[in-house]
Amino acid sequence: MPYETDMYLRRAERDDLEQVVAWMSEPDFTHFLYGDPAQSPRQVREKIISMLGRQAGAIMPPALYLVIDSPTLGPVGMISLQQISWRNRSCALDVYVDRRHRDRWLTAAAVFRALEYCFDELNLHRVSAFIYAFNRASWRVFELAGARRELVLENHVPRDGKLEDAYGYGLLKEDFDRIRRERTRFAEGMSLRAMMERLLAEADPGEQDR
Repeated sequence: MPYETDMYLRRAERDDLEQVVAWMSEPDFTHFLYGDPAQSPRQVREKIISMLGRQAGAIMPPALYLVIDSPTLGPVGMISLQQISWRNRSCALDVYVDRRHRDRWLTAAAVFRALEYCFDELNLHRVSAFIYAFNRASWRVFELAGARRELVLENHVPRDGKLEDAYGYGLLKEDFDRIRRERTRFAEGMSLRAMMERLLAEADPGEQDR
């Protein structure tokens, strides 16, 4: 049976400011994603406000920020698409799931939908991700989605008193499409198409009959 979820992606809005600031202030966020010295809540808030402002006004923004939302759970995490090159059809992807909702299936569904968004909605050709070596759960999800480890940065980041490696992953649309074909039954309940059909049906039960 396919894995089913009511989770969906949406663009981050001003109303998400408090939740996004809270996520970026969590120790897990800096531990797994960005290892720079922690910023104050005020600095984080100013950064997010500026980010949302650019996002709303830019025709072809260099970055996009999405919220992972769920009718049953509420906001569960965020996705950032950085270094978007519309000319080269590529971007770098980061995924953060709130520790209260973190499990391998939810994380896998979030990554799967983020990749679908990149390839199907934005028409990108390549998605990259840098993941610390100790974050095995995350890089395993990317590998299962078809990504290849293309780079190893040795002793790249200090964590818990020692230097850790970082892995650079790359995923091409053709490889992701192949994985989707091979795992159709598993991916059915996680797809953006299934998500939209469910949301439309809930909004207007008679819509699909028209």
